[in-house]
Amino acid sequence: SALPSDYTIRASPLHIIFGTGYVIPGFFTRLVTSMAESAQCHLYFRQGIFRNRVTFEFGDIPINRVTLTELSNAIQVNLLRYIPDSPALTPIQKSCQDLQTLLKTCAKEVQESLQSTNVSIYTNVKEMAVSNVTRKFKFVCQGLECNSSLSS
Repeated sequence: SALPSDYTIRASPLHIIFGTGYVIPGFFTRLVTSMAESAQCHLYFRQGIFRNRVTFEFGDIPINRVTLTELSNAIQVNLLRYIPDSPALTPIQKSCQDLQTLLKTCAKEVQESLQSTNVSIYTNVKEMAVSNVTRKFKFVCQGLECNSSLSS
């Protein structure tokens, strides 16, 4: 059966931000590749795959859609659930935790891959090794009570 076209639950977007103030060149593409190789993710071609945006079906059953979008200063991660939560399903909170774990694992793989190829970047006219670039996971929240942040 087809899923409804409108989501029923939307998790707060998560940003992966870098100490450089911009997304490290090559990081987004490698992150998408790493996630695509995970058994938890399947590319979702119906929404199209673009240079700066990719959508995956995520989880045991394809009720969650994860969209990664490369912005100029961050990678935004959105998780949408397309059917109502029920006791028979993995709770949305658990799906969010699983996604965070996967993102951290994949981001670490990407960082190691970039380091092994000796990629350097330039910030303020100074060369910096990718290994020295900090990375944070931060929720983009609408309400005042939400100020959670995750370290990488």
